[in-house]
Amino acid sequence: MRKKLFLLFGAVALSACSSVLDVPPTSSVPSETAISDAAGAEAALAGAYAGLQANGLYGHTLIDWTEVLSDNGRFVGTFDDYGDADANALRADNASVTSIWNAAYAEINRANELIKAVPNVADLSAGRKNEILGEAYFLRALTYHNLVKLFGGNGTLGVPLRLEPVGAGGVGDVTRASRAEVYTQILADLAQASQLITDDSQTRQASIGAVKAIEARVRLYNGDYAGAEAAAAAVEAMGYTLAPNFSDLFDAQGNDTPEDIFRVEFTPTQSQSVSFYYLAKSLGGRREVAPTTGASGIIAAFDPASGGAIANYHPTDTRGIWSIAVAGSTTYAAKFRNPGGDEDIHVIRLGEVILIRAEALARLGRVPEAIAEYNRLRVRAGVAPDPLTLTQAQALAAIIRERRLELAFEGDRWPDLVRLNALPASVDPNQALLPVPQTELDVSPNIQQNPGY
Repeated sequence: MRKKLFLLFGAVALSACSSVLDVPPTSSVPSETAISDAAGAEAALAGAYAGLQANGLYGHTLIDWTEVLSDNGRFVGTFDDYGDADANALRADNASVTSIWNAAYAEINRANELIKAVPNVADLSAGRKNEILGEAYFLRALTYHNLVKLFGGNGTLGVPLRLEPVGAGGVGDVTRASRAEVYTQILADLAQASQLITDDSQTRQASIGAVKAIEARVRLYNGDYAGAEAAAAAVEAMGYTLAPNFSDLFDAQGNDTPEDIFRVEFTPTQSQSVSFYYLAKSLGGRREVAPTTGASGIIAAFDPASGGAIANYHPTDTRGIWSIAVAGSTTYAAKFRNPGGDEDIHVIRLGEVILIRAEALARLGRVPEAIAEYNRLRVRAGVAPDPLTLTQAQALAAIIRERRLELAFEGDRWPDLVRLNALPASVDPNQALLPVPQTELDVSPNIQQNPGY
């Protein structure tokens, strides 16, 4: 509750001064003074990674609030911004929309400061400069993709591109780039990162594997299936392997698995609220979001024989056994189980890369290869592999089903529904895209709002 109130007050305070695109976050200082030596550069890089912990990003909103937009999560709490998401009745003053936008652009600004200042830091070796710059390009690409898939979707408009630290230019010059321009920039940043990063041993900072994995995701969302398949295949060749048990991925302390590619690190003092927003109150959570019931809900997706009723829920899929549970009479999303919030959060892992490659292979007509690829996840989940004789249409439907089951409650379902043009008939098509926050429009008159808002 304290975090939510802080967010609301912060959004009000921000709207009272200027655009988040043009004002440094309060924790920032000018890059020319903060990043003037090696110690300052290293501290700024650590700050950029810490920026991913923001409530509006992997702290929780990007994960749990977007699930309420989809057919995976339903609103059972008290916050109006979650209720509006559940009803697919968003407005430009929705607090969660604003938190995603503000946190993302604050993170982009941190990356921009590093990219501008680090080349001029005299006491950094050339190799270390390259590593820091590569990681900054990676963080900017990741964050811009999170923005464009939520605010740009399948439309022609993207989001504002800010490639310099804030302060360069006035409020009035902020406009939206096209979706194509944003994707071009994201891929250019990832290309830079792949040339500059050499360390491939880390999972909580950018690595070569993380760059290629995010590239595979970006290319899939942009419809470049050959590119997505090639990037995903490159990741698979790097030696990552599936965690033996699905539950290993969501250990309460975020312990490492061989499947990890890139995670956001959290601690008891720098904690996330994902678990808090999902867990039952008797387990230390607030249960703002619960699994959906009924024939099209996530309960039925894991166990079709249940008819979507938890009383009949007896899944054999270990993902369903782990991801949905009952405490007393309360059904809750059980994927993240640490109410203290120091469980590290996956940004991307091998399971998703396998699904990306499977979908790309299927769309390229390489159907038996695609089925063999995603069957790896079915075997781990303890369910029978699909036959290699499925048609292309059947294989694609199966892959989308597997994405829903494998990535449930991780924030991927809504962007999938949007990119696949698969919104339920009851949802206004204009609600496919999030609205540009009203606080931004009030001070940036050249930014075009999404249709319907």
